[in-house]
Amino acid sequence: MTLTSPKPRADSPLLVRYEQIVEAARTAIEEHGPEALTGQIAKRAGLARPNVYRHFSSKGDLDHAIALSAYQELRAEIRARLDLCGTLLDVIRASVEAQVIWADKHQNLYRFLVSRGHSRFQQHTVERSDFAAEITEVAARYAPGLADDSDAGEATLVGLIGLFDASVLRWLSRPVGTREELIERLTAQAWLILDNHLREFDIHTDPAAPLRQCPQTGN
Repeated sequence: MTLTSPKPRADSPLLVRYEQIVEAARTAIEEHGPEALTGQIAKRAGLARPNVYRHFSSKGDLDHAIALSAYQELRAEIRARLDLCGTLLDVIRASVEAQVIWADKHQNLYRFLVSRGHSRFQQHTVERSDFAAEITEVAARYAPGLADDSDAGEATLVGLIGLFDASVLRWLSRPVGTREELIERLTAQAWLILDNHLREFDIHTDPAAPLRQCPQTGN
C-alpha cells in the first residue's frame, strides 16, 4: 500500500494551495488527457514544477488526490438521485444517467479516474466499496429481502459498477449510438443483473410498476 501525504487541515493556510493544485491538475487532464505531465499541471497552477511537490510527496500522491476529488464529485451526482421516487427502472435509469452525463462532460477526467482510481489507490477502492454498500442499503428500501445478505448485494453492485465503467469508456472512445441510447442500454442490462439477484431471494418485481413506498430523502 502506497503511503500518501494527508490533505491539509481545513484551518491550514496550505489548504488553499493544495486545492488550487488539484483543480489545476484536473484542468490539465481535461485538456491534455490522463497522462498530463507535472509541468503542465504546474503551469496551470502558476507554480514552478518543483513547487508542486512541496504539497504532494510524489506524482502518485498527486494522482490520488485528483482521483479522489473526481470520484467524490461523481459520487455526489449519483447519490443525489438515489432516492428518486417512481418505478424501480426510474431509480436505475437516474443513477446510470448521472454517471454517463458526468463522464461525457469530463471525458479525460473519467478516463483518468477509471485507470488510476481502480488499480492503484487503496483508499479510493475502499470508498468505492463503501459506496456500493450505501447503494445496497437504499435498494433494500425497495426490496427488504436484500438486507438478508448485504454482502451478496454489494458484490452484485460492484460488478455493475465495473460494467458501467467498461461500457462508458468504450462509448467515449467509439461513440456508437447516442448518449441516451447508451443510458437505456445500461439501464436494461443493470435491471437484468439485479432481477437475477432478486430472484435468488425469491423476490419478483415489476420494474415498471410504481414503488409501493417512496423512500424519504435525507434519511
